[in-house]
Amino acid sequence: MKPRDVFTWKFWFYEAFLPALRRLGPARGDAVLDRLGRLADRLWPPRRAAHTDALARARDVLGGGDARGPEAVRADLAANAMRFLSRDYPLDDPDDAAVLARFDVRGDEALRAALAEGRGAILVGSHLGAHIAAVHGLYRLGVPLRLLVQRPNHVSRALNRRFNRDEPPHRQSEFFLRRGLAPGQAVERLVRARAALRDGLAVYLTGDIPWSGSNSRPGRLLGQSRMFLSVWADLAVLTRAPVFLLFGGHRPGGRYALSIDPPWSLAPGDEAPAVTRYLARLEAEIAANPADAVAHLLWPCYGPPRAGAGASKARPSPAPRPGRRVAPWPHL
Repeated sequence: MKPRDVFTWKFWFYEAFLPALRRLGPARGDAVLDRLGRLADRLWPPRRAAHTDALARARDVLGGGDARGPEAVRADLAANAMRFLSRDYPLDDPDDAAVLARFDVRGDEALRAALAEGRGAILVGSHLGAHIAAVHGLYRLGVPLRLLVQRPNHVSRALNRRFNRDEPPHRQSEFFLRRGLAPGQAVERLVRARAALRDGLAVYLTGDIPWSGSNSRPGRLLGQSRMFLSVWADLAVLTRAPVFLLFGGHRPGGRYALSIDPPWSLAPGDEAPAVTRYLARLEAEIAANPADAVAHLLWPCYGPPRAGAGASKARPSPAPRPGRRVAPWPHL
């Protein structure tokens, strides 16, 4: 931590407020986050307007299926925005059983079977809902996991300890990505990921990263066409490891959902259709749980192209590069 960090809201939120909140227990702590999010929505007009505009833009995709109406959905989105910011801090507990008791896990049987057979597994996550808590839950479930993403910031001490375990021969520090990664280093990461899969480990990537450059393919999400990073699909074809889509969600009372879809198998030529299929699955999950789509509704990288960007309906627009994302990849 740098000395100037103490003058930022993130320092006080992550290093003081959330650790203190955890002492209230799961249900009471979650209730505080819920109320703070709803209060900010009511008292801060710019935030309320951002929530309203985002839901209006996505109305055709979301379908308006929530019988409670847009006001209720907006209030739930505001509440979950605060939960989203809390990441996995509420799970900073040394007791694995206590943490896992807060998860509603679905679909892990096929993943366990693939790993037991030594086949390895490619886990494709997203930025929907409790995505950091989902990764935390995988560790607690005992999944032998390596993350092929940029190292997440502002996570619990328990999760940071997992990241810092440099267990040979597949050291996590040699999988993390960063901005400005040289092409040769990016190739090394892919080689390491391939070796980990062949040794029966699970490798986690995110599939919803807008990206212009190597190893990206066109896709459509929430009415916007753009390019998405598709390393996971290339890796699946290269290694023939099964692909499992992973979704994490917030639940009332400080609980979490961890859902793992049945596995896919990809053959050469399946990469582009797999990206389309993944984005359709993600969009369906967003439509079913719009209040958990904090990133996809509110982050600029998922919004409409800026005026004057020259976007065309006939072809995906260049993807705005997110602020906290992976470095570009060389072609495989």
